[in-house]
Amino acid sequence: MGIFKDIFSQTSDRRKLKQMEKSAESVFGKGYVLFEMGRYEEALEKYDEAAAMLEETQQMLLESDMEEEAKRIEKKARDARFNKCFILFKLQRYEDALEIIDEALSKSPEDPRIIFSRGFVLFSISRYEEALEVLDKAIEMQPELPDAWYCKANALYQIERFEDALEAYEKAIEYAGIMNFEFPRYSLLNIDPDPTLKTNAAGVWYAKANTLDKLGRQEEAIEAYRSALEIKKAFPDAWYCLGNCLAEVGRDEDALTAFTNALHIEPDFNAARENKAEMLLKLGRQEEAKETLEYEPKPGK
Repeated sequence: MGIFKDIFSQTSDRRKLKQMEKSAESVFGKGYVLFEMGRYEEALEKYDEAAAMLEETQQMLLESDMEEEAKRIEKKARDARFNKCFILFKLQRYEDALEIIDEALSKSPEDPRIIFSRGFVLFSISRYEEALEVLDKAIEMQPELPDAWYCKANALYQIERFEDALEAYEKAIEYAGIMNFEFPRYSLLNIDPDPTLKTNAAGVWYAKANTLDKLGRQEEAIEAYRSALEIKKAFPDAWYCLGNCLAEVGRDEDALTAFTNALHIEPDFNAARENKAEMLLKLGRQEEAKETLEYEPKPGK
């Protein structure tokens, strides 16, 4: 009977450990929901609670000589703690976020996802040169990581290395079709989550267009803005910048259309409204220009 008792006990323990893992996942899920609701402090507590539960499960697995299962649970616990950096970023606790990331890197130094997240936080607090070093390391480890290329391009743009930025934007676009393009979680950090590859890629085309404009390559910039708008038509900033670019090369009617499209999407876009009025005046359509400038936002808008 002793052997059957041992087997029953092992089965019972496995069931209990599995239930503990599921409970921890449920707590983590609640934390994520709180995060999405903007209840960041509560979300932090849930992530810590989930990590603690997973670590307890891991310890029990080790005591039961279930080392492979223990390793799997350990990784889940690390991920739960690492995810705190996303919340800390939202709370603008950037140094705390970097501390969490560095702790994760001490245990997984070759993980390009974690390395990228460090580069992104550094970029976000304007430490561009440091960010570039980190992002280059992430790219060296995973060359087809479009998030890292895009972040690198933006850092280069900020320090006015426009030619280098342009090359990096082109790499981001090139690799966007290879894997799920996620800048920004950057989808990783969930700043402006957007689940679709194409919509995210529109942002890269837009940034590339801005860079081309800075370099005085307006015709190429126009094509890049149009590429962004083919992907995401409801993109008022792209319409506005396209309008400015078209105006620069003397295509006034097309510029007028672009400013009008920007205003259809965002009626309170004052810079687009002023530029539209300027185009109308230039085209000799004074009454329309006056009507455009006399627009008043509706109450509650």
